[in-house]
Formats: sequence, C-alpha cells, structure tokens
Amino acid sequence: MTDRYDLRRGVIHRAYAEDIYPTMEPGSVRLVISDGPYAMKLATWDMMALDELPAWYRPHIEAWGRICMPSASVYLWGTAEGWARLDPVMRELGWEFRTLITWHKTNGLAQKASEETARCFPDITEVCGFYQRDEWRMTSPGTQVAYAAGADEQNWIRLWLREEWESSGLRLRDADVAQGTNGMAGHYFGSSQWSLPTWEAYQQLAAYAAEQGASRDRPYLVHESVWETADPPRATWDHLQASYELLRQSYDHLRAEYESKRAPFNHRKGIFNVWTHATVQHPERLTRLDGSAVHKTQKPLALVKRANLASTNPGELVLTPFGGTCREAVVCERLPEHEARRYICIEPDEDGRDYIAAVLPSLRLEFPESNNGQTGLFQ
Repeated sequence: MTDRYDLRRGVIHRAYAEDIYPTMEPGSVRLVISDGPYAMKLATWDMMALDELPAWYRPHIEAWGRICMPSASVYLWGTAEGWARLDPVMRELGWEFRTLITWHKTNGLAQKASEETARCFPDITEVCGFYQRDEWRMTSPGTQVAYAAGADEQNWIRLWLREEWESSGLRLRDADVAQGTNGMAGHYFGSSQWSLPTWEAYQQLAAYAAEQGASRDRPYLVHESVWETADPPRATWDHLQASYELLRQSYDHLRAEYESKRAPFNHRKGIFNVWTHATVQHPERLTRLDGSAVHKTQKPLALVKRANLASTNPGELVLTPFGGTCREAVVCERLPEHEARRYICIEPDEDGRDYIAAVLPSLRLEFPESNNGQTGLFQ
C-alpha cells in the first residue's frame, strides 16, 4: 500500500505524525490544524481518559514548536473538557491563547434528544482553541515599535511635554480648558494613543500656561535649544515636529517589518468565534460503496477553509497531523491560484476505515458552498 501521495500543492502521508515530524524542515509551518483524539472512547485511537490527554498530546505540541515558523498559529479541536486540559500545556510550550471557537451544529444531536429522557443540556457543539505565537512580542524590536509610535517611555517628546505642563502647576484637565476640548490632554501628555499637538493646539497650550501657570523666569513649552530665537514657541514646535517625523519614519519601517513577521490573521467582516454550520451531509460527506459514512464527525470544508484563509498567507504551509478525512488537503487543492497554500496531511489509517482511499477522489469533486446561516462563511 502506498504510504505517500504527492499532489499538486501538497502531500498526504499514510503514517503516524511522530514519524513524519523529524523529516520536516524546522520553522517551515505557518499553521497547524489539530483534530486528534477527544478522549470520547469512540474509536480504538481515542480510548484514553480525559486526564491522559495532556501526556498524549505533549510530544506533538513540542514537535509543532520546532517545525512551526517563529510566528505561527494552531487550531486545536476537541471537546470543552478536553480543551480545558490541553490549554495549560499549550501555554507552557509557548503558545498564546487567543480565543475559544465554538462550532454550533445547526442539525446536531439536540434534534434526536428527548425532553423526557435528557439528564443534561444536549451538546451540539465542538470547540477549537485558537493559539498564536509572535516572534517580536517579547523582543527589543517590539519595544522600538512602541517607542516610535510614542507610547514608550523613551519618547523624549512626550516626556518633555508632560514635564513642562506639570512644572507649571496646572492639571491635565486644564489642557482641555485651554483648547475647549474634552479628553485631548491624554493624547498630548499621556501614554495611550499619544500624538504631537498641532501648531494651533500648541499655541493654545503655551498661551494658557503663560497666563495661568506658576511664575518662572522662562516661558513654558519652550525648548532650551531655541530660547534665544525670535519666536520661541514656533521654533520649539518646529523642533518637536522634526524630531517626531524621524520617530514616524522609524515607526513606519519597523512596523512594516513587524507586520511581515507576525502571525497572520486575515479577519473577514461578520465572522466571530461562534461558527454556525450544519454537520456534513451529502454530497460533501465521504461514504463507502454501501453508502455508510467513512467518518461520522467529518469537518465541514467551510470551517477548514475559514481557518486556513484567516491564519496563513498564500504559498505558506499548513500541517494537519491527524488528517482523518484530510479536509485541509481538499481545501488547499481547490483554492484559486492567487490564494494557493501548501499542505502536509498525515493519517495512519489504522482503524480500517480507509480514509485516504475515500479522500483522493474527493480532491477532484466540486461541492456547493453554502453559508448555512452565518454571514461570509466562505469568505
């Protein structure tokens, strides 16, 4: 039996993930979509107890850390109980939790549940922990971006402006009185969303400080380098603006580099962390010759496509270590050329269901795309 299937944009391995990880280039994967054991005892490979999930997954999560890019994402599917046990391991191994996605199955088990026999609220959901790590989050370049934006304590302009205003004995809210505004003082003298005052605002602040501030031998908001000029307030503002433009240039350069290196996230309007979609039906469902489902909990292509487009850029590599019906391969093969991604799907096919044999023909079939009740599902 063939153990490797090389396709147009990726490869499907009939193997165990732990045997494939060592063959992969470190730092090559942008996105991992994990849909492994849930500890629900519904298959031979799913018989562990819930409390055994962390030990089972740990070697896989450690491997993802090696083969993923410095900035990458992981979608970790499971039950709510299973995710709660795996979340500490993900965090410990360097993945930052972003949100918990809930798949609401609109035609789920609640339709079969009897109000008379139910002893709990019927569960018609699966959950998916969304994690990222960013190369620059804890590095000095990240601090430089903040500095250039004006928020860091190294920004001498903001610090000097605040020192000048406080030395006048005036309160921050007096700056709003000086300008007839409400809340702008925080932008000029605070650290949140800092900005350089316009020349008009600067004139108003300097005049108010001169009139209402404590007496001293030199005017407020005049920099020492321009004390002897003909128009010290204007010369000061020109000096501050020139310095700020240098900061902005530094910021723009660093920001562009930062954006190119951080984990991508391409948000589509109308998409939130509750994904409403029916369970897979014909013709998307993979079946055997007798019409029975190959996999009872096959993921909708819509959900896989959403994760793929949200957390990768064209040309980047997606890994599915527990491939099952290899929905990621199907999605990647069908994306238009300008959105093309690469993929590696790994599936041992150990339970006799022969997923891969069913998947390969589906790579060439076209199924209708449906929103199934949620805006922009395929966007």
